Amino acid sequence: MNTVEVVLLPIVLIGISYLVFADLRYTLRKRASKNWPSVEAMIGDGFVGSRGRLAVLPRILRRVHLNYSYSVNGQQYMGQFYVLAQGKTSAEALQQAFVGKKISVRYNNRHPEISFLFDLTIMGKRVMQGPSWTYR
Repeated sequence: MNTVEVVLLPIVLIGISYLVFADLRYTLRKRASKNWPSVEAMIGDGFVGSRGRLAVLPRILRRVHLNYSYSVNGQQYMGQFYVLAQGKTSAEALQQAFVGKKISVRYNNRHPEISFLFDLTIMGKRVMQGPSWTYR
């Protein structure tokens, strides 16, 4: 093995391990959430597009990132999800339509900050939470 392979192999293995762990954790939590209590939440603000280094790339489908808030035993918690839209104008209109809507979420009794949306679709759009590579 040359030096590049010795350095690259652990980096690749760590990256793959991260993807597997994140997917497994999401899957187990999602499965367990079927037995969690539910509470009403309110969709708040969000943003259209991507942030970070990939934000400069042109997009055909736009992500509408939205936040929601809910209360458990008087304590406020927040969660996030996103939906896909076709084009910037459609995404901005969709963002406006979501803000202020009430939704149901399931939350973990032991860790109320962990939650999942109850519905898989809202206003005809598929809800996406968790690692983005898990959407099939």
